[in-house]
Amino acid sequence: MKVRSIGVKEVHCAAPDATLTDIATMMRNYGVGSVPICEGDKLVGLVTDRDIAVACIANDRSGSSCFARDYMGKPLHTISPDTDIKRAAKIMSDNQIRRLPVIQRGKLVGMISLGDLAIALKDDDKLVAETLRNISEIS
Repeated sequence: MKVRSIGVKEVHCAAPDATLTDIATMMRNYGVGSVPICEGDKLVGLVTDRDIAVACIANDRSGSSCFARDYMGKPLHTISPDTDIKRAAKIMSDNQIRRLPVIQRGKLVGMISLGDLAIALKDDDKLVAETLRNISEIS
């Protein structure tokens, strides 16, 4: 099965100069745990709810004074819609990431999460458990 058959197809991006308050509002409004950061059509980063909580708020900073460009995760791992979902699980596992942007011809076309993989790989409990264990492992 290919990545194109799972995950979110409608992805909402924020600009690098968006505040983390703006991004948290997007997360709430769209029911997501991460927001891609884009310059035009180009994906340049990803801000997660954890980035907001741990890097900004826990350091006693206001979300309105923290900007996406300063808190977006790097390096950025991406996949294509034609990637096999087992390969996507390996990328997520190896890099301890829970969300993976899907890029086609340089443009963000979707996002897959650990939950999407678990549903798609429901017949492969061993791979799902291994992926979750590796992503959750403290490094």
